[in-house]
Amino acid sequence: MKKGLVIGGGVVGAVIVIVVVVSVFVLSSLDSLVKDAVELVGGEATQTPVTLDKVEISLKSGSGTLVGLKVGNPKGFQTPSAFELGRISVALDTGKIGGDVVVIKEIVIDRPQVTYELAGTAS
Repeated sequence: MKKGLVIGGGVVGAVIVIVVVVSVFVLSSLDSLVKDAVELVGGEATQTPVTLDKVEISLKSGSGTLVGLKVGNPKGFQTPSAFELGRISVALDTGKIGGDVVVIKEIVIDRPQVTYELAGTAS
């Protein structure tokens, strides 16, 4: 009986350690995980190259910033990008997260640039 209790406690302890290690890894790598996801999913959705220079997310303060987002143009267009964004940041009220209403304290969109082409000319 004691042996089974010791083994069971060891398994529970190992699971807790694994959960903590995975959580620390995900939280410490959150910025790069989001950057990779934006580039991968954005590129697949638009069928164009999507790049992002920098991501800064703070779960503690409820803020997030994307810097240097570029969405390329498909083949056949003259300009290298269809959309560029210098920076976008969002600040949430962390006390309201998980409730029925999420309170957005601030949204900043800095230097958006949309390029369009008419009849083969860039504007």
